Amino acid sequence: MKQFWKKTLWAALLTAAFALSATGCGDDKQPASSTANSASSAAQAADSSTAPEETGSSAETNVFQYEMNDDGTVSITGYQGMETVLEVPSTVDNYVVSAISNHAFEANQNLTEVTLPEGLSEIGESAFMDCGSLTTVQIPETVAQIDRAAFAGCSALTSISLPATVSTVMEEAFTGCTSLTDLTVANASLEYDRWGLVEGSEPLGVTITCPSGSAIETWAAANGISTKTFG
Repeated sequence: MKQFWKKTLWAALLTAAFALSATGCGDDKQPASSTANSASSAAQAADSSTAPEETGSSAETNVFQYEMNDDGTVSITGYQGMETVLEVPSTVDNYVVSAISNHAFEANQNLTEVTLPEGLSEIGESAFMDCGSLTTVQIPETVAQIDRAAFAGCSALTSISLPATVSTVMEEAFTGCTSLTDLTVANASLEYDRWGLVEGSEPLGVTITCPSGSAIETWAAANGISTKTFG
């Protein structure tokens, strides 16, 4: 009888040990599953963070705010930096910058010099309006259009050159640019359209450098504005 109970007790101990071993194996498998799920979630998060912006959506990178265009390029919509001499990048987040949006830099009193990037095609309405410290702007030979009042109120602006690619300059582009003394217009067919070079009946003290026989030369002569010609 004693031997029977010993065998029974031994069998019970073996059964308990096996149960504990099985439970331990189950616990070992659970973290592996959890780790796999975590890795999957991390991968999904990484894919989401690197996915391109949808057309029409807005984003921000460092100091530049931008929005996506239909063609996959972006327009700069705002600037949060404090630089005085600024070179606008040709790309942000690997997207080509094709335009400066309306009011993007309006009333920025820190900027004194701005260089715009190659690939830019348009400077929006009031883009640099009332930038009272701005003295010079470098416009690349890819810009085709300068919108209404783009540089209006830039009272410290002394010189600006419009490359031959510029085919449209809208009204009031230079209204209030009272310090402007040197304006270059390289496109012989570009016509003046109330740019603001005449305040009331008085022309600004600006000299326009332009092609000989150009439309702007004819306008300047009729309005008492001096010119320098080339070509």
